[in-house]
Amino acid sequence: MPAWFAQLLHEYGTDIARTGVLIVVLLLVHSSIVRTIAANPRVPVETRRRWTVNLRNAMIIIGLAGMVVIWARELQTIALSMVAFAAALVVATKELLMCLGGGLVRSLGNTYQLGDIIEIGTLRGRVMDITMLSTTVLEIGPRHDAHQITGRMLSFPNSMLLTQPVARENFTGDYVMHILTIPLPYSLKPAKAERVLQDIADEVCAPYLEGARAHMAMLESKLLLDTPSVTPRISLQPASEKEYRAILRYAVPPRERQRVEQAILHRFLFACFPEADAPHPDTHADTP
Repeated sequence: MPAWFAQLLHEYGTDIARTGVLIVVLLLVHSSIVRTIAANPRVPVETRRRWTVNLRNAMIIIGLAGMVVIWARELQTIALSMVAFAAALVVATKELLMCLGGGLVRSLGNTYQLGDIIEIGTLRGRVMDITMLSTTVLEIGPRHDAHQITGRMLSFPNSMLLTQPVARENFTGDYVMHILTIPLPYSLKPAKAERVLQDIADEVCAPYLEGARAHMAMLESKLLLDTPSVTPRISLQPASEKEYRAILRYAVPPRERQRVEQAILHRFLFACFPEADAPHPDTHADTP
């Protein structure tokens, strides 16, 4: 056995053994709990994924805290002798520290959780994974007003949480307030457009009104929120000398936004802009 290795074991053998035991115990506990969670089919997949991610992050934090306790004496000695180096290290690892800070802000402020639909900067999607350094989302788009999954996984550093506002689209839970903006030419009279759109929205959204009212009333009493009316409402806004905008707001379950939006758009556009009847085949034929 080399002399340096024997000296290392003599001075730090106990701490190394404690560290190894801690890592093995954490891995066994993590593996056991993950198998238990995965084997419970009565819990929704989204909930099981959230539990698994939270468990992994908790194990990492516990492991780091345990190592700090085990190596506290050595760390204190190193810290006292390397103050200048620590200052330089902080400057060099600024981005890493900002990522950790952003993760802490998200955790303490409950900014978003797994399954939430968020928008930060130019990124928008459903949160699929959260670590101490980054967040991964399944992109929804491709534009802000689109609600289809593009199939791309996007990751961003948690440091963005310190400099960028985060929009959480499904904050109200089972029902969300959705905005549909339709640009229209002035050749379509605003009064007619508003009347037709209101009738269609009332009919399409009727199955969700009672559930949305009850859900918003629950949020208002539980969270002391000033919740909006769930009845479809329309506002008109001039856009230019050639067109105006009909802005429709209605309540809908988050997963039904795309379907309800397309149902309203199809019926409204087909009602206001009907296709001209195709010319009869004999229209231009020579008269016998």
